[in-house]
Amino acid sequence: MLRSMRDGAKSGLLKYFLLGILVMAAGGLVLTDVGGFFRGGVSNNLVAKGNGIKISTTQFDRNVRRVLARQGMAPQEAYQLGLIHQILNGEIQIRILAREARKLGISVSDETVTKQISKLAEPLATEGVSKSDAIKQILRSQGISEGEFIQAIRQEMGNTLFRNALLTGATGISKEEATALYQFRNEKRDFSGFTLTNAGVKDIELPSEESLQRFYDANEQDFAIAEKRSITIATLKKEMLADKVEIHEDDLRKAYEDNIEAYKKPEQRRLEQAILSTQADAQDVVKKIEAKKDLQSAVKDVTGKTTAYLGENKFEQDGLLEEIAGPVFSAKQGDVVGPVQTALGWHVLVLKEVIKPQTESFESVKKDLRDDLLQTQLMDDLIGAANMMDDQLAGGEELEVVVNELGLTTETIKNFNQAGTDSKGKNLFAAYQGDKVQILEAAFDFDAGESSPVLEMADGRFIVVRVDDIEPLRYQPFQEVQEKLKTRWISEQKALTNRGRAVDALNKIKGGASLADVAKEYGASVQTYSNLTRTQQPKAPLTPVATRNIFNSEEDEILQLSIQDGFIIGKVTSTSLPDTDEAEKEIVQIQSETAELLPQEILSQYVNALSEKYNVRVNDNVLRMIYGEPAEG
Repeated sequence: MLRSMRDGAKSGLLKYFLLGILVMAAGGLVLTDVGGFFRGGVSNNLVAKGNGIKISTTQFDRNVRRVLARQGMAPQEAYQLGLIHQILNGEIQIRILAREARKLGISVSDETVTKQISKLAEPLATEGVSKSDAIKQILRSQGISEGEFIQAIRQEMGNTLFRNALLTGATGISKEEATALYQFRNEKRDFSGFTLTNAGVKDIELPSEESLQRFYDANEQDFAIAEKRSITIATLKKEMLADKVEIHEDDLRKAYEDNIEAYKKPEQRRLEQAILSTQADAQDVVKKIEAKKDLQSAVKDVTGKTTAYLGENKFEQDGLLEEIAGPVFSAKQGDVVGPVQTALGWHVLVLKEVIKPQTESFESVKKDLRDDLLQTQLMDDLIGAANMMDDQLAGGEELEVVVNELGLTTETIKNFNQAGTDSKGKNLFAAYQGDKVQILEAAFDFDAGESSPVLEMADGRFIVVRVDDIEPLRYQPFQEVQEKLKTRWISEQKALTNRGRAVDALNKIKGGASLADVAKEYGASVQTYSNLTRTQQPKAPLTPVATRNIFNSEEDEILQLSIQDGFIIGKVTSTSLPDTDEAEKEIVQIQSETAELLPQEILSQYVNALSEKYNVRVNDNVLRMIYGEPAEG
């Protein structure tokens, strides 16, 4: 099976395809879209889809595992915390903005991308390791190809340029709005009420042994001692094969000649550019340039700042907006082009250099070619070895024999539950955190003595999981937990009785009885909680949720608020807004805060509008079934 995917390895996508197969295996029939019931009709192999936008399950899962590996977090945990959806929303935003940027003709030149990568690589380079080699080492360890990395950098820089242009005019809120927000934040309320605690419930009849037995039977799962397993993990890595690979000069020349088109660069123009908001400003900038000013100084003289100045970049003709491309490629070196109007504003350009078509020489790309061929050959050999492992194990060969023949490393992990922890809660899979869920699925899918198929890890390793021992699920016997059961039973009965008391008290007050009279009836007294605010941490017994409900209610509305050990029955007795005469400083601060947050809000609203425009839909069912379900599900 693995050998048949060899061609995929040459494109750098094999490991992700294999991971996708594993994900689909974990999802079972979920990913076959039986019945077509996914929200919005998104295909079974996509997590999101829109007009011209598709994010596959394999592609997304690769990114998720890469991100979570750095955080040391399992996908199921990330799903529960909402991080999976955050990662997906980020992917969607990047693609939407990139698509819109391309429509507007915004592009980033090769030279600018190269400079940015060089800048990123500076802190990574060490003695004896160049910046290029340092980046390649990191990309290999993360399972990212150079092409993917360069495209990601280009896309992010283009998106940043687009975002900056979009948010240039963002301003804060008015003083009147800031004043209203100040009053909302600092509103104060007084609340009066009495507390009915679970602990205050008396005369709960003790349960009989027969009742406790029935209670135990109904809640037996709460006293389960989880199934535990012990496994051996055998690992195959590229590094084990590296000393057997040779790359010959003839192979390098053939690869160069076969891909010669990739090394040809069309004619380019190196441009200095500024985008002005008005035609008048653009014309004034042209006049300043003609008066022997450079473009950046001209922009500053006219606008008072240099934010409209975009610097120098190389461009191919196809990489420029249609309105600009013709004039620029008709101009001569040193010419000023513009003002030219586009959807982005009024452009003024200076043609700094005409770069003729050229082809990169064999010698200049030889080292990169060698690295690429080496990685391809290593991947081929790795797949071949993994394929051999698969065949031998499927044929009944003992794992120890395969380990000895291929020189694999092994590790034994003992007595862990389905969460991958031991009896003390220690995570036994910290070294495999990005692949923990996949390994646990294999560990609990097979019987003792059986080995899993070959699995691929996020970092490119191949592993086999053999189940060595199984300690079945069992339950603490009734006699051992009888006292715990009695305490729990009494506690639940008190809570149930107290809930009934709270409902009765609430109805009596709503029926016309006073707070004080009802409180006295239940042996409680009315207390007043003064000067409550939305932002303060409330004092016990009030909780943040109870305080939020107080501020969402009307004056004199009777409330039943849940607290740690019961309920508070009461009402808001007064509401006051702060005087703003002495709050000038705070109001200005609010204006400043909202001015910082406003660009992000504008961007969010813009992306939401683009999501509607591109009809982006999310496959929530696939996300839930891949990441939201426990491993045994």
